[in-house]
Parts: sequence; structure tokens; C-alpha cells
Amino acid sequence: LDRFGVRIFRPLQPMLAQPADDIVESLSELGRAALELKVVGARIQVHRDRNDVAVYSRSLRDVTGSVPEVVAAALALPAQRIILDGEAIAPRDDGRPHPFQVTMRRFGRKLDVDAMRSELPLEPYFFDLLHLDGEDLIAAPASERFARMEEALPAGRIVPRRVTDDAAEAA
Repeated sequence: LDRFGVRIFRPLQPMLAQPADDIVESLSELGRAALELKVVGARIQVHRDRNDVAVYSRSLRDVTGSVPEVVAAALALPAQRIILDGEAIAPRDDGRPHPFQVTMRRFGRKLDVDAMRSELPLEPYFFDLLHLDGEDLIAAPASERFARMEEALPAGRIVPRRVTDDAAEAA
């Protein structure tokens, strides 16, 4: 069964959200829920083992060479071995993200990466932590993964979330 465990540099199928009709229905099913900002960017999964980093797309394609700033952000973390799930956005001058189609111009690119990096820089934001320094967290409760992520990453790299069981607060 070891071959089915989490391994760095073997990308995992992304966990996708399930839609609900409204927040009241969601909270009645879940009780307490984590609500996050919707980040409209390109889904990324970042794997790091010491000085080696790989970045995978939603379709599990290796896009590492196209996103050097995501690699640099991963190398700046204090963790030595980590797997993160998140989104990369291309912010405009006013801080709002470019449309998804514009952001996607950066992915899969092999030529003129430095020029595109200058023209359309990316910022990674993470919403889940799947592995940290030898410990697989994929089966851990979301509250534990979120807490560990808050310890391991700078606040500016984490997608903001609110955890609540109150429908009015969630709304």
C-alpha cells in the first residue's frame, strides 16, 4: 500500500469543491465550514524537497519552467519538504487579478519566460497543505491542515478564510 501514499514530485488529483444551493443548506450539512475568498487564477500544486521544486497544473502537467516566481516563493519557505495546493494569479497594477485567460498565458510557456515574468508576474496563494517535512497531512482534518499551514507560510501567501457555523456571519 505504500505506493498509494503521498510522495513529493508525484502530483495528486486536485480536491474540488462541491456546490450547494445556499449557505444555510451548506451549514446544515457541514455544521462548521471554512469559507475562502474565490481566487480566480491558475490552480497550482507545489512540491518542494530541499532545493528542488516542481509546480504542477490542475491537469497535473509540470509547469515549473514557466513559473520561476512560484519556485522562488516555495524556496523562501522555512519548510524543507512541502506540498501545497493553491492558485497563482497575475495581479494588475491596482492589485486586482487579470482575467483567467491572461494569467494562463504564463503556463506551459518555454520561450521568453523572463520577458513574460516581467510583463505578467505571478503571485502564488495557497489554501491547503498536504505534506510538511515528512508528515503527510492529506487525511488530517482541515482544521489541522489550516493550522499547520498558518505556522509554515507567511500570512500573505495564504488565501484568507473564515471558519464559522453561523449563516449570517458566513453570508
